[in-house]
Amino acid sequence: MANPNAVMLEPNGFVTAYGKAWAFDPAFEPRIVLKDGRSIPFASAQRAERTPISTGLGAGERVRYADFAECGGLTFETQALVDGTTGFVHCTFVPLDMAGLDVKEVLWPAPLAADGEGAYAVLNTMQGQLLPSDWPEEIGSKLPFGGQMGSESAYMPWWGEITPQGGYLCYARHFWDDAYTVDHPAGGPTRVYIRHLPSLGQMRYARTVTYAFVPAGSDYVTLCKLYRTMVDEEGRARTLREKAAANPNVQKLVGCCVMHVPGKTHITKDSAFYNAEQPEKNDSLYPFSVWEERVRRLHGMGVDRLYLHQDGWGQPGYDNQHPDYLPPCREMGGWEGMKSLSDTMRELGYMFGIHDQYRDYYLDATSYDPDNAAMSADGSLFELARWAGGRQNYLCASLAPDYVRRNFEKLFAHGIHLEGTYLDVFTCNELDECKNPRHPMTRRECIDYRCQCLHYLTAHGVCPSSEEVNDWAMGAQVFCHWAPYFGQTAIPVPLFNLVYHDCVIIPWMMGADGWGIPKGTTGFMHALLCGGMGYMSETAEGEALEENIRQWRVSRELQDHVAMEKMVGHEFLSEDRAVQRTTFSDGTQVTVNFAENTYDIRYPQA
Repeated sequence: MANPNAVMLEPNGFVTAYGKAWAFDPAFEPRIVLKDGRSIPFASAQRAERTPISTGLGAGERVRYADFAECGGLTFETQALVDGTTGFVHCTFVPLDMAGLDVKEVLWPAPLAADGEGAYAVLNTMQGQLLPSDWPEEIGSKLPFGGQMGSESAYMPWWGEITPQGGYLCYARHFWDDAYTVDHPAGGPTRVYIRHLPSLGQMRYARTVTYAFVPAGSDYVTLCKLYRTMVDEEGRARTLREKAAANPNVQKLVGCCVMHVPGKTHITKDSAFYNAEQPEKNDSLYPFSVWEERVRRLHGMGVDRLYLHQDGWGQPGYDNQHPDYLPPCREMGGWEGMKSLSDTMRELGYMFGIHDQYRDYYLDATSYDPDNAAMSADGSLFELARWAGGRQNYLCASLAPDYVRRNFEKLFAHGIHLEGTYLDVFTCNELDECKNPRHPMTRRECIDYRCQCLHYLTAHGVCPSSEEVNDWAMGAQVFCHWAPYFGQTAIPVPLFNLVYHDCVIIPWMMGADGWGIPKGTTGFMHALLCGGMGYMSETAEGEALEENIRQWRVSRELQDHVAMEKMVGHEFLSEDRAVQRTTFSDGTQVTVNFAENTYDIRYPQA
């Protein structure tokens, strides 16, 4: 934790930390942005009253803003408090009277300026990146989901900046109703700032961001360790060892390869993916028996640990008619065929899991009722027709746990033995809210409902998975589909692994230049660097299959050592950053050379 005596809030609004003066960018205009596009600058208040704060927890300043010419009774406060115990600086926006304002977002505080040689930002866009202040390319203009935290836009709700004189970490305490902006034109500089979002259409409560400052000599690993300390003190992290104590299948997952296989595909005419010119390409089918044959063959080739992820197993086909996906597809073999595959996986000592979906709510689902869809704050229902099943709303997450229970109890009753399940998009897409008075839900409550779905699976011995990873799910999630790098990334760095490696298992695609794999590198090298799982091809043959099995054997041995360990270090060992090393809490070190596609794994002496 920070030294409380090393951080001071100056009268001019600057912060001095460990001898370095930090300035909030004076060119930035704190403001309230309305949905009609108008802005209300804080500086337009005709009355801004400053008063000191001194409590048993710290000291700082409060500013009360009132008497806005165009907005009648609009009144709010900002508070900046230096915690007397930790030295953290807590910046809080307090809405006092914002009635009648249709707020889109509140932009405060202004971004800190961390410019100059050797300065870089630490960003949690997906797996993570470092962004030097003078990086020659534009970065941040296309953050996924508009920069909304709790999505793949920010796997963790913080960012930071490092300079040779010191650095800081900014933690969004109410991230579920926050978004952020990364403003970095080609050549820099970088400005990162918070955007507070309304909850159910209103700014209903105070929002706090916390700045934790670190001294000269700190780096991105310092920030990751600092954030993990915060998480541990808040009790939000649950390690894989703890999860394995509740569900022994967590231990069984360690060292597995993941084989992701298709089932039935059916693309409806109103889907964005529908191929009108070659309609025969809108449908395909792989019976369960095809994968039974494949796994028996792999077992005969020495693959003794495998997790099979079955897509498109329901009668409607992949991404169709959720949440009414049962029964298993008749053309694939129906209940008998699915149970036979399940029994074969169990016989071979493998793990069987399925793809399922409890957010995309298809209008042609048997039980579809618009009253169950998530209602936006303005009373509308969001609708799109992108995926294979065509037109859909979003299912209100408050109903998702009951749909999960309904469907899985039927699977269990038919003897389908599941040891893992993938609940799509939960940890990737943004958090939802719902204004329907029959099942109102805030974004914060959405987290609870999504986690209830994951906890239900754990209670039945099923390892819960979702599309990517997220900080808010680390108390429940065991593994994911992937957690790679964002496409608009400056310097890829495994920040999420540096914080949460001992809490979740992350698979990597093995090939080169795939989605989320930085150009010129292979997923296999990233899997080794991060101590993660690897994928097994469902179609490879000959030398390609033999190589895939060889890769799995290497990752299996590494996972046996480090899957449940913390990643305690990451470093660049060459000027071009091609050679990198990670260190794990058991002493294992992994060095990879992305340029030469080579690696060196050093295990601690027994």
